[in-house]
Amino acid sequence: MKTLSSEAQTAVRRVAAKILGEYAPPRLRHSEELLAGLDAAAARGAAAGEWARLAEAIAAALRAGGADRFLRLAPIAKTVHPRIRSHCADYLRYVLASNRCSPEFQRALTESPVGQPLVNPYYPLSSPLLVQHGYHVIRLLEATELDLSALRIVVDFGGGYGSFFRLLRNLGYRERYLIWDIPVMCALQRFYLRNLFPEGTSREPPGNLEWLVSGASEAPQTVGALTAAQGASLFVATWSLSETPLAVREAITPALEGFSHVLCAYQRTFGGIDNTAYFAELAGRLPQFRWVHAECPVYRNNFYLIGARHPAAQAPLM
Repeated sequence: MKTLSSEAQTAVRRVAAKILGEYAPPRLRHSEELLAGLDAAAARGAAAGEWARLAEAIAAALRAGGADRFLRLAPIAKTVHPRIRSHCADYLRYVLASNRCSPEFQRALTESPVGQPLVNPYYPLSSPLLVQHGYHVIRLLEATELDLSALRIVVDFGGGYGSFFRLLRNLGYRERYLIWDIPVMCALQRFYLRNLFPEGTSREPPGNLEWLVSGASEAPQTVGALTAAQGASLFVATWSLSETPLAVREAITPALEGFSHVLCAYQRTFGGIDNTAYFAELAGRLPQFRWVHAECPVYRNNFYLIGARHPAAQAPLM
């Protein structure tokens, strides 16, 4: 009996994913609050660089297309919920082969229908982005030996629509979590996480969640003070720090000194900036960390900078 070629198998998977992906999304609550948040974000106007334009496109799409299937809206699918078609199989293969992928970890990769996420053609229980986030966590654990249960604060710079928080929560994380982002994305994250993990009679987002608006002058000092008062801490910036103007990065860098662990992913260049040179320089400016800096074998021309503070190095007092 003939077996299908790998190209044919991929085509079949994509067709199957498309069929499975045409499910009816659940009706979501708090759409009016989302629109009010988008209006407030527009009035505030705190985005900088390329993301000023992208934030406007995302807000316009949400107003025009509605929120029930917001993950399928073109500007969101292009930025924070991509198909990652050519990488799905390799991300999944690496995650499932890792000794860090326990049954609990695999269960944490199960998607929710909130927002009508895309179906992963190689793992229909999940989405392409959620498996990619699982890969980020696996790479972090392998590079640093971090015990997630020891973390006391996570700062997520540029938190997408809230998926990374969702993954850590699925893995049992209940400590302080701060999303540091532009106003439009903060409004979208709050909307998504209220629908996914509603708490109390008013169905608020999880109580361990906080937001900090990017662009606020006091934000780096706020983050520095928080990490100085905590134990194990994690700074996460996956394709976010690398997409901000250099002036914004310069303001953020001092806040990294207080963390015990850092996870950054970035593309080789963005907006004319050589990111490989920038992140190499960043690692050199923070010698208190043991760094792993390497190209991602799954996603060429994209890189990880992963750091763990040397045991003898103390966090600065703020």
